Amino acid sequence: MENEGDRFRIVNQVREAIRKVDGDYVRMLRGEDNHLKFLKEGAKNFKTGEVVSFSFSSLCRFPLYEADFGWGKPAWVALASMPFKNVVMFMETQSGDGIEAWVNLKDEDMAKFQVDKELLAFVEG
Repeated sequence: MENEGDRFRIVNQVREAIRKVDGDYVRMLRGEDNHLKFLKEGAKNFKTGEVVSFSFSSLCRFPLYEADFGWGKPAWVALASMPFKNVVMFMETQSGDGIEAWVNLKDEDMAKFQVDKELLAFVEG
C-alpha cells in the first residue's frame, strides 16, 4: 500500500464485508447450492489473483505451557512449520502477559513487513 488513503479504503472494505455477515446471510448460504456456489466463486477469484487470501488463527488460552510429557513444562512453545503463505498464528507468551504473532508471508511481502515502522512500534525484543 502506497499511502494512508489505501489503508483506510481496505479497512472500510473489510468492515463492510463483516457487517454483511448476519443471520440472513447465513440462511442464504444454507439454501440449496448457495454455499457451494460461494466457494466456487471464491476459488475462481483466488485463481485469477483477484483475491488474496490471508488466514488468522489463535492458540491463545490453550494451555500449551502447562503440557508436561514427563520432562517438565516447556520453556518455550513454537510452531515446527508453517508451510502456507499469508498465515498469522497468535500464541501467548510463557509468562502470559504478551502475545507472539507467527507470520508467514511471501518473501517480497515479508521484506516490507519486517521494516514497517508502524508495526515495529508495537514489537518488543
